[in-house]
Amino acid sequence: MFWNYRGDPRMWAWLAHRVTGIMIFLFLLVHVVDTALIGWGRDAYDTVIGLYHHPLFRIGEIFLVAIVLFHGINGLSVILLELAPSLALRHKSVLAGTLAVYGALTLPVVAVMVGQIFQSLHLTSFHWQSLKGARPWLMALVPTLAVLLLAPPATTASPSLYPRPTEKGLEFYGWLFMRFSGVALIFLALGHLWIMHLMDGGVSRINYDFVAQRFLTPLWRTYDLLLLGLAMGHGVWGMRTVVMDYIHRPIRRLLALWTLYGVSAIVLSLGALILFTFEPQVGPS
Repeated sequence: MFWNYRGDPRMWAWLAHRVTGIMIFLFLLVHVVDTALIGWGRDAYDTVIGLYHHPLFRIGEIFLVAIVLFHGINGLSVILLELAPSLALRHKSVLAGTLAVYGALTLPVVAVMVGQIFQSLHLTSFHWQSLKGARPWLMALVPTLAVLLLAPPATTASPSLYPRPTEKGLEFYGWLFMRFSGVALIFLALGHLWIMHLMDGGVSRINYDFVAQRFLTPLWRTYDLLLLGLAMGHGVWGMRTVVMDYIHRPIRRLLALWTLYGVSAIVLSLGALILFTFEPQVGPS
């Protein structure tokens, strides 16, 4: 499939979507495990989470947020093309619009997170009001996006890189789950990123007491449980697609799939166990 679309901009978007999806899934596995350490006590959790406060990890955090935003926005554009097949004639314009929206959302977020790093190093102060200077640039994106969407369409439609299964069955319901879970994760995952990585100084304020305080509220436990289940399900099905595409020998494919399912089941069970059984101890140790 890859070489059939060589040179097509949609191929690069497809490739970026797949690569970012793999990266997000690998991080998700690690993140569930490090969050579950809260069940082992204050010292264990704060020691590991303290690593995320280091400037090098903060730079990695910016990269993580950037790829999550791209994966989500590009995923929405895929769903848009599926709901309105006529837009396939304007696929280059849709891709350009996707990148414009991505840039408009990502650059201010990166600016805030870079400011948080500087503030943690006491190099300078950074406030949300400093984003006001970006308003003219953001407003300029609106007419730019309009021009891109009105660009001349292609003369012929080309096949989708994300084909819809033609018959109902496992593949069809998996395809359907990916669409519904993807839309839900736009709100759940981006909400999580906003709360944990952007508000009130971002990750620098996260410690045992912060997370324990959240877990005192059933609403947050439910939120995190939905996020965990949908993110793991979405990631596992996406990784299954990658395995099916690139591993063709039956024994190797079977081993790869069962490894994926086994590791994912362990991590999911660990995360769910903490959400259901953890009893917060808020206050001084």
